[in-house]
Amino acid sequence: MGHGELFGSVAALSGGSISTSLLGALGGLLVARFLGPEETGLFRVFTLPIMYLTFLQLGTFDGIGRQIPFYAGTDRQDKAEAAASVAGAWNAGVSGLASFVFLVFAFMALFRNDFIALAGWTSQAVLCWNVYYGGYLNATYRATHQFVAMARIQFLQAAMGFGLVFILPFTGIYGLCIRAALPAMAGIWLYHRFRPLKVPLRLGRAALEEVVGMGLPYSFWNALYTTVWMATESVLIFWLGGAGGLGLFAVASVLREGMLIVPQAVNQAMTPRVVAAYARDGSVRLAYAGSLPFAIGLAVVMVPLVLLGSSLLPHLVPLAIPRYVDGIPIMKVCLWFSVIKAGSLPLNTLFATGRSWPYGRGVLAGLVVFPVSACLLGPYLGGTLAVVTGSLLGRLARTLAAYAEIARMMRQEARDAASTGK
Repeated sequence: MGHGELFGSVAALSGGSISTSLLGALGGLLVARFLGPEETGLFRVFTLPIMYLTFLQLGTFDGIGRQIPFYAGTDRQDKAEAAASVAGAWNAGVSGLASFVFLVFAFMALFRNDFIALAGWTSQAVLCWNVYYGGYLNATYRATHQFVAMARIQFLQAAMGFGLVFILPFTGIYGLCIRAALPAMAGIWLYHRFRPLKVPLRLGRAALEEVVGMGLPYSFWNALYTTVWMATESVLIFWLGGAGGLGLFAVASVLREGMLIVPQAVNQAMTPRVVAAYARDGSVRLAYAGSLPFAIGLAVVMVPLVLLGSSLLPHLVPLAIPRYVDGIPIMKVCLWFSVIKAGSLPLNTLFATGRSWPYGRGVLAGLVVFPVSACLLGPYLGGTLAVVTGSLLGRLARTLAAYAEIARMMRQEARDAASTGK
């Protein structure tokens, strides 16, 4: 993938994502006007099990995310298709099993006449297909035209979610469940219909072992860094601040995700490029050098945007969502996650090497800093703000530790080259 195709991929992803984010942000503001923190926080409780059960995909997302571009870089399309086939079969099966379990919870709630739990668990029975099978499909979108198709589907989902906001004044938390489930159903159908690798879904032991063997270690670390990390944020905030604190954090999270759109788009477009480059050259230094300028440039752009957003929040929040004024300090901290994400772009070099332990050591560093910082800051900032600030510091620690791993690997590569006379 040349620079022109890379910029095309980033433009497709970020352009579509920005439009999607605008709809999501407007929808989030309307949700905050129509419903209070207690209702939004209660709905978020139903989403916690899926966040912790993402590991059931057994690393197949990361496995095909690495293997498809790796095999593309070595012209082995048959191996890429075999990996996609077995990963798809596994995640379709997991989706069906998880959906069945959530439907059992829903029927149990029906027998108790607990209609809120009925709606909550039913929505999760739908969303689990988005998590597992949808996650698999997303990992197969790798070329520029595929990123365009992905962006269009995401925009359609956002448009549906925005339209469904207007049922909330009449339906309350039930409307939140509908708003979560219907766009997920539409997205899964469209992702499947336009999937780039239309291969039959078949389980095969050898192919599954290869995909899982490559992806599971990375998936373990990524699960700790993403779903488990975010679920822990929510659990700690719910424990310290109740449903109201979790509701404030839910709105701040919408802002955080909006600011992360461009860094995530750049990372998503660059990862297959870095993996393919490493497959061809076998050089950590070259793979790292290709992404470092993008990280520096993007971080320089994001810092002024964060400062501008921080200055505007105290004026906009009281006008737009007055019931969430207490969440302004949390929102300000959430803005800075985008800078950390921009600076972490070169970390896909570790993913490209196929060695998971150097990748995981940085995650462990962040996982230590996160809770320790939250506990130390608690007496000064209050529980909810301390958790979010601790999470930010943990992500910073993870990024710095990963840079140290890359530097160590480049030094070793230079020593090896010197010893062989290359």
